[in-house]
Amino acid sequence: MYTFSLESVLNHKAFIEEQLQKELAVFKAILEDEKNHLGKLINTKKRLTAELQEKQKDGTSISEIILYIKFIDQLINDADKQKKKILDAEKRLEKKRDELIEAMKNKKTLEKLKEKKMNEYWEDLSSNERDFMNEVAINGFNRRM
Repeated sequence: MYTFSLESVLNHKAFIEEQLQKELAVFKAILEDEKNHLGKLINTKKRLTAELQEKQKDGTSISEIILYIKFIDQLINDADKQKKKILDAEKRLEKKRDELIEAMKNKKTLEKLKEKKMNEYWEDLSSNERDFMNEVAINGFNRRM
């Protein structure tokens, strides 16, 4: 029976690919969380801005307006920091995706080699069987004569 001499290497490549797929899924989840956090910051800023406008119409004290403005400014700063975190998470995700693509290529190369070697094995086996059958037929013919 045919055995591929690099089977253990192929198994290792498959394991690496599987690990990278899991890591990629984690990176995607992290990116999604970062985006959700940014969305919450933006929504809070919008809500507080609307509240501030209502309070200004109602004639609220300057100290309360200043508190709102400081808090909104802090939200803007936090949102800017969050955007940087998102960019960083996207870069890490893209890097991991590239690693996964490279691992998939490496595994695919070995799979193609395994398939090629298996085809060669079956062709050799078939050829040997044909040669044997031809020899049996020739010997049978020679005995009859």
